[in-house]
Amino acid sequence: MTTDINRLRAGPKQLPVAGVELIKQFTQCQLQAYLKTNLESDGTVYLIGWGCDRHADGTLVLPEELVTQRQADELLASHLRQICLPVLMELPNWAQLNENQQGALLSFAHSLQKELSTLSTRSLLGRALRHRQWYQVPTFLSGYYGANPPEYIAYRRQEEARLFLTEIHQDRYVVINRSRLLALSEPILTGTDVEKLQLALIAKGFEISVDGQFGPMTQWAVEKFQTFVGLAANGIADVATQRILYARPLFMSQPYLIGSDVREVQSALARIGYAVDVNGVFNPRTLEALIAFQRYFDLPEDGILQNKTLTKLLYWPEVVAVS
Repeated sequence: MTTDINRLRAGPKQLPVAGVELIKQFTQCQLQAYLKTNLESDGTVYLIGWGCDRHADGTLVLPEELVTQRQADELLASHLRQICLPVLMELPNWAQLNENQQGALLSFAHSLQKELSTLSTRSLLGRALRHRQWYQVPTFLSGYYGANPPEYIAYRRQEEARLFLTEIHQDRYVVINRSRLLALSEPILTGTDVEKLQLALIAKGFEISVDGQFGPMTQWAVEKFQTFVGLAANGIADVATQRILYARPLFMSQPYLIGSDVREVQSALARIGYAVDVNGVFNPRTLEALIAFQRYFDLPEDGILQNKTLTKLLYWPEVVAVS
């Protein structure tokens, strides 16, 4: 189970969620303490959860200790706040990086262990950030392997570089819920919101003009779209219609898709009985729940949340508990 976004962002030191998820992709979680191998000294060190050797209060992990998944997630978050984030926050222009950029560097810092000096302000990375040369950072990440790297580290570096370059998707449905209802009327409705609606309908394959006027052809296209996605075909672009029309497709990707639109659909899945983490991260558990939902309602089992699947999940009142 992944850590809830609210817990990751609790307190003065916020953790970029995408970075935490990337760390988990490349880190094994064990709920019972285990002996750390490949020690540089003769000491004996035990790890637990996501590879932590100390608890939040600084006490060492002891043999035979057990934690729950939630405790393991919280321990990782504590470790990242105490060990990695303070170093990262000293980097030049850290606050100017977006959440995905910060997440990529968080994953990078987590994997460095005793090589955190690589993140000094005088390092190649530090100089690139100081001069706001963001384009140099992915190259630095993808080319840094460190001493005696594990086999998977090259792939992890590639994923960190990719995350750094990934744009933040703005959640459009928040704005849609405050938009006006668009329908055929007298006088005819005009405006940039009508033009935006027409462009979105054209992107869905409907041949209409983009003139910013809600005329009969726009009403026809809205009706056809509503029929296609399983909404009541009344030709009125209400909140539900615009929500489905403007929604970005949600699916399993690397790095994971994140956002309040993901959280919304997770909440809907959880409300009807699916075991899914409501954390705004489209992770494997979300994919599993989505495919189960599609199978139950005889929808294409493609693992993509859009069109009829999204309509069925959010706007069909007959969808009740299924488990």
